[in-house]
Amino acid sequence: MRILAMDTSLGACSVAIWHDGDVIAHEFIAMPRGQAEALLPMLERLRTGAGLDYADFDRLAVSIGPGSFAGIRVGLAAARGLALALNLPLAGIGTLEVLATGMPGQGPVAAMIDARNQQLYMQIFAQDMQPLGTAALLSIDDAIIACQAQNTAGDLRLVGSGAPLVAGALGIAPSRINADALPDAAMVASRAALVTAAPGHQVAPLYLRPPDAKLPGAAA
Repeated sequence: MRILAMDTSLGACSVAIWHDGDVIAHEFIAMPRGQAEALLPMLERLRTGAGLDYADFDRLAVSIGPGSFAGIRVGLAAARGLALALNLPLAGIGTLEVLATGMPGQGPVAAMIDARNQQLYMQIFAQDMQPLGTAALLSIDDAIIACQAQNTAGDLRLVGSGAPLVAGALGIAPSRINADALPDAAMVASRAALVTAAPGHQVAPLYLRPPDAKLPGAAA
């Protein structure tokens, strides 16, 4: 099976091609903005560089959030458009799952994104990447409590920009924290190989809260 995967959900733009267990082509560029202009040329570069036609792919995959509202829209719009044009199924993978997949080490892992206003997007996964709860928007205090419940053996790992907000209260060793991690299409692809893909129009974004920006005259 060949998967073409993409991620624009946070501060990077990345594309990966996965084939039967291995990432055979990959490009990752850290960028806080500009993903809309970068994504499609990156897709074309990677595909042509790998010597593949779109007809060679069995499915597409994209990260669906939570994360940057603009970034999620960019990736999902591109993935849905390609899925429709190519008649390919699309797998939507949560950004927190993508972050957790890329975290090395042993033990459960709490993936967390700083959502500002003293809140985190967070989800905890077991060592085998089975979710130990759903993705949620939590206060820092509630996130600490949830992490403590999964850290009974002292082997919890933290990944994502929200990690520094809870690490001190949890007493997690620096070697078990990666606060600089960004989601990567290579991890999107590896997770997408394990799930059932759907028609593109059935894959929805995972926002967890309304956008901070509002249209003029909109209710607060």
